[in-house]
Amino acid sequence: MRTCMGLAGAMLAAMAAGGCGRPAPDTAPPGGATAPPTPASGVELALFTWVREDELAVNQELVRAFEQEHPGISVRIINISGSAEPMAKLHTMTAGGEPPDVASLHGAFFYSFADSGALRDLEPFIREDRTFDLADFDPRIVEMCRWKGKLYSLPRYTSIYAMFYNRDLFDAAGLPYPDKQGEWTWGDYLKTVKALTISGEGQARQYGCYLDFWGARIYPWLWQNGADLMDAGRQRLTLDTPEAADAIRFVVDLRRKHGVTPEPTPGERNEGLDMFAQGRAATYISGPWDVREVNRRANFRWDVWHLPRKKTRATMLGTENYAVMAGTKHPKEAWELFRFLLSPRSQQTMAERQEKMPSRLSVLRGAYLTQTVGYNRKVFVDALEYAQPPPNIPEWDKVSHLIQEQLDLIWIGKKPVEQGLRDATAKVNRMLEQLRSGAE
Repeated sequence: MRTCMGLAGAMLAAMAAGGCGRPAPDTAPPGGATAPPTPASGVELALFTWVREDELAVNQELVRAFEQEHPGISVRIINISGSAEPMAKLHTMTAGGEPPDVASLHGAFFYSFADSGALRDLEPFIREDRTFDLADFDPRIVEMCRWKGKLYSLPRYTSIYAMFYNRDLFDAAGLPYPDKQGEWTWGDYLKTVKALTISGEGQARQYGCYLDFWGARIYPWLWQNGADLMDAGRQRLTLDTPEAADAIRFVVDLRRKHGVTPEPTPGERNEGLDMFAQGRAATYISGPWDVREVNRRANFRWDVWHLPRKKTRATMLGTENYAVMAGTKHPKEAWELFRFLLSPRSQQTMAERQEKMPSRLSVLRGAYLTQTVGYNRKVFVDALEYAQPPPNIPEWDKVSHLIQEQLDLIWIGKKPVEQGLRDATAKVNRMLEQLRSGAE
């Protein structure tokens, strides 16, 4: 069973949108060449990222373009792969008085950095820079980047959850594709994945779906059934409701009652992607970050569609943000790098080269939407209309494991759904009270 990795945006585990893989060198561009030395009279900026090596190579290209346009400024990239681990490293660097100048933040970890005073308010920069168009970002996303009334970051890309499906397996089963099934409800989804499940041993078995039972992957199911994780003021966990129990039970029954999804293998972070790409799972819930890998590995026709709905349609709105660190000694130059990395040109490059979903509306509705690709990219864009932000709070990295522990017990059948959710709610709310009162 996969366990919690940290804050939520992803909730209990970090959203799987973003860097993973082995750590890459801090500064070396592709080909092994060393970065050019900083001019004696120039400024060196440190850019903190947490991406895979292929994305690092694109970042290095962008940095070289920035340096060419800004003589006298050089950029040193500090890259640590992963999600929770790099954010812990960034906290350590900041607390130790050695922060980078600009940093990429997992959207789930943003609030803890903002609450600790580690980030610089961006609005003074924006007021002075009349060429920076904040209106080019979705207002909901901008609001996600505020803390206590101040704007501390902006997303370099955004993402949502959708359903990848194997067109060949649908055809073999004589089933209409999800986009041809009308409302595409939970009932439609259950009937479909049951028809796509074929019994067998080992590699011969085919599952109708692969489901993760952790973190942000459960958010949409809750929202679709009218439940939520926290109250409107984000003061208390609210998983102890009939709506939440019904949603979790539906997901658990897909495994324990209907047998349409496998038991996840402990420690196998990409098992769902692997099974879908191998044709062993007919559907898989993921997002734009997996498109390149599916394209590379799948030898079948595939596409994407919206998640099934119950009372309402819902998916999660996730981000990865850039921020200017409060401790930078070069705020003017740091802003120049920040705005360059968030420029329409940079976002279009990331969309074309890395399948990143742009946060700038001009790029999202322009080059990204109109580019010819082999799948229904419009699904991702349309899903933004009903996507919901995760319930991030500064304390989430200290309490999220309490939820995941109970979800794990529910998933393996060691606790009834209602009891596990009641226990999770009580434990988290008790811990939040202690943290907010200053008690240890």
